[in-house]
Amino acid sequence: MDTPPSRLNPSVRLTVCLGAALAGFCIWIYVSQPPFMHLLNNTLMDSIVTHSPTDGADTGVIIVDIDEKTLDHYGQWPWPRYRLARLMAAASQKGAAAIALDIVMAEPDRTSLSALKEALQGEYGHWLDIQLPPWAAMDNDAVMVDTLSRGPFVLGYEFLFDTQDTEKTLCELHPVNLLWIMKQTQGGANPGFLQATDAVCNLERFSKAVSYSGFLNGLPDTDGILRRLPLLLRYDQEFYPSLALAALLQADGQNQLSFRQTSGGLFSLEFGKKSIPVDRHGYMHIQFTSAKEDLRHVSALDLLSDALSDMDFRDAIVFIGLSAAGLNSSYQTPSGRRLSEVEIQANLADAILSNRFIYRHTAVLYLEILVAILLALLYSYCIARFEIAPAVLIGALCVFGLGLGASVVFRSERLLVSPLLPMAVTLACGFCLTLYKFWSRQRLAYRKAKDAVILMKGSQRQLNSIIKTIPDIVFRLDERGRIVFISPAITKYAQEPDNLVGKHILDIVAPADRGIARYRINERRTGKRATADMEMRLLLSPSPEISVEEERYFSVSAEGIYSKDTPDKHSFQGTQGIARDISRRKQLEGKLEQSKKMEAIGNLAAGVAHDLNNILSGLVSYPELLLLDLPEDSPMRKKIETIQRSGQRAAAIVQDMLAIARRNVSNSEVINLNNTIIDYLGSPECRNNTTTRPDIVLEQNLCVDILNAKGSRVHILKVIMNLVNNAVEAMPSGGRIELSTRNLYLDTMLDAYEQIPEGEYVRLRVADEGVGIQEADLHRVFEPFFTKKRMGKSGSGLGMTVVWTTVKDHGGYVDLYSKEGEGTRFDLYFPATRELPQEKPRHAVLEDYIGKEKILVIDDVPEQREIAVQMLGKLGYDVTSLPSGEKAVVYMQTHSVDLIVLDMVMQPGIDGLETYKRICAIRPHQKAIIASGYSESERVKALQALGAGAYIRKPYTLMKIGMAVRQELDRAR
Repeated sequence: MDTPPSRLNPSVRLTVCLGAALAGFCIWIYVSQPPFMHLLNNTLMDSIVTHSPTDGADTGVIIVDIDEKTLDHYGQWPWPRYRLARLMAAASQKGAAAIALDIVMAEPDRTSLSALKEALQGEYGHWLDIQLPPWAAMDNDAVMVDTLSRGPFVLGYEFLFDTQDTEKTLCELHPVNLLWIMKQTQGGANPGFLQATDAVCNLERFSKAVSYSGFLNGLPDTDGILRRLPLLLRYDQEFYPSLALAALLQADGQNQLSFRQTSGGLFSLEFGKKSIPVDRHGYMHIQFTSAKEDLRHVSALDLLSDALSDMDFRDAIVFIGLSAAGLNSSYQTPSGRRLSEVEIQANLADAILSNRFIYRHTAVLYLEILVAILLALLYSYCIARFEIAPAVLIGALCVFGLGLGASVVFRSERLLVSPLLPMAVTLACGFCLTLYKFWSRQRLAYRKAKDAVILMKGSQRQLNSIIKTIPDIVFRLDERGRIVFISPAITKYAQEPDNLVGKHILDIVAPADRGIARYRINERRTGKRATADMEMRLLLSPSPEISVEEERYFSVSAEGIYSKDTPDKHSFQGTQGIARDISRRKQLEGKLEQSKKMEAIGNLAAGVAHDLNNILSGLVSYPELLLLDLPEDSPMRKKIETIQRSGQRAAAIVQDMLAIARRNVSNSEVINLNNTIIDYLGSPECRNNTTTRPDIVLEQNLCVDILNAKGSRVHILKVIMNLVNNAVEAMPSGGRIELSTRNLYLDTMLDAYEQIPEGEYVRLRVADEGVGIQEADLHRVFEPFFTKKRMGKSGSGLGMTVVWTTVKDHGGYVDLYSKEGEGTRFDLYFPATRELPQEKPRHAVLEDYIGKEKILVIDDVPEQREIAVQMLGKLGYDVTSLPSGEKAVVYMQTHSVDLIVLDMVMQPGIDGLETYKRICAIRPHQKAIIASGYSESERVKALQALGAGAYIRKPYTLMKIGMAVRQELDRAR
């Protein structure tokens, strides 16, 4: 039944829409003109132009060839200038209207006898005195100048482009007077004439002897074929004609040209009664003659021997050039012939004189696009309605008709219309839409075949061909849970499908998960009630080197298979499902959970550390005050020093807790790991290890040219101490501990204990020969309070956590390798820096931080206020203390102090930041230092941005608070 004319069926509409889309794609490519499209378009238009007949009218253009016959008679090239002048004079005497010389005379004539005399005297000296007769002193170049000044001669020269010379060649050229006649809508913008940068010109004396000259440049397209010739080029803000145009201007006695733009966007070059169509760059598209006989060629020998009639040359345009083999430069033309330079210029002059112009209007492109769109719609409809054979015949007729039509238009109107776009659209629609039609029919047939396969339940081979590309494991079980099919994806886990067929599915399930897998993986339910995304562990290894007993996490989905549409126990045939490896996801989840746990412990540690700092102030600060008052021989000094050391050890644990919170590391110091290791080796902690454990050998292997890193020397020193202490305790029978450094550049990511990105690093290695770490404990080594140390051993369980957090605070990475009985190796990667460390400051003494200034201590803890007042009082300062920020603001309204010691956290009133803001409103530029039991926070930095000075951490020591106060008091505003 035919489709009603008022409505197209869906397949026809879709085909027409696809044809329109293909047309749009082809138009986009055609307009953007990629190289291959440009080449196709030029080739097609070359065929149209070449196969169109040329007008055989006699335009009076003659080419005088300096050919092999002439050279056989007069000798090889180059000739003496007097002979070339004689040839030109012979053409002039026969009445030529213009004589263009396609030869550049850039050098003086070396064949003149006077020149030869000078050369001989230069070679043999002045002792060679040659006397020449008067006739032999003739200068050939003077003869040429005399000849040029007596006839209608036009000289040729060549322009250069993209030269790098800073000094241009001085040339005597002959520009034309160019009048611009542009449309007002174009804004008067000059067309984009090609700009020359230098020139290869004739001798100045030759150029001054003539009134016209022109360039010889042909400038082929990118494929090496010459299709267009420039009539004008730009050089030093002047416009210069081609040799052919200069010859026509000479013959017409003109030097005035007009460049006109019409309302249709066409450009033309006009002189006298001639109007030459060109593009906006001054190029003229030319139809070269198809045979050498189309232009008249005469031999220079015939002209010199006066064997030619004067009538042949009267009012003719004569071009003199070289045609002998090996002497002339030639160009490939669309007709397939290679033409010499003189033939190219003669063709150009002949085309202008015979009005054999080629037009390419800007509106032609829109016409080609419109034809392409209409043809695409019509041809798409034909493809949709007809069978393949008639549609192909219609397409072939369209392509043939487009080529024939473009040729007819060119022959009749000289208008160049490219049939490439409509042809390309026709071919693209024919090929693609025919394939689409064929594919549509195949798809329908495939659907029918697929339904048949489903009804026949398919075969295992067909099923395997479909699922073998699925990365997840597809399996099928019989009614008793035995594997009857498993996809090739199982080979990723060092298993072959054939080896697993027949085994029970529970054989590859981890023992701990077999309880839930027994009823869920051998699923009988279907639809929404079926098993989906059940997590379980399977005994599969991704590598044959790893034990097959490794447990990996999988997400399993399964449902029952029944032989009937309505499931029942008698029609149950087994289970089919899919298992996706989620081991990587579980690892990431574990790391996320660990990160959250570390963050929670860090927050807890920060709060506890603040409270402990306040409590420890009495154990750290008061003993220092008491020791200042006790004589050296007091029996109480040793006991107080014991209390002080206990407080300092407790304060060190607090610092470890703050390190876990990652709030107390400043990365502004440039450090050298070699120096840090040497400092540790000379520290009391290291001496204690070597003294108490003489069976331990500490070896150092330090890189000589080690790069620097940025961070905290104190914290990295603590990292080294913790790692060495752990190594000592891991070697109860003694052994060797190696401390080494090395510069490393990773150009790819290193997948180690953690992923280490590419970059430049300084690596610190601490390796021992101890008992090693159990594989199950490797992922817990850096957890807070996780320790395997026996009772009586030192350590709080925070040492390795401090190592981890310190490395992370420095932007670094940790690699850990350990095996039971083979020792442990820690590799710490710190980002390298090219900065140099600053010189160490001078150690301060008590006299450096005493003073008499007035100081206000603001702290909500009475013990802290008392300690600060007593310490500063010991140093000679006049100290006042207040318990809150509000009271301090009231106090500052009527009093002035030299410095404020400001607690950062004060409960329940305003904190240190708000207190300082209010005081600065009363006393601008008030000096202050900040004290806190917490680590440095963003509010501390904000307070320092307002003008506050140093930040000191509690508990106080006499040197710490004294130096901070003195430095801030001495700091200039």
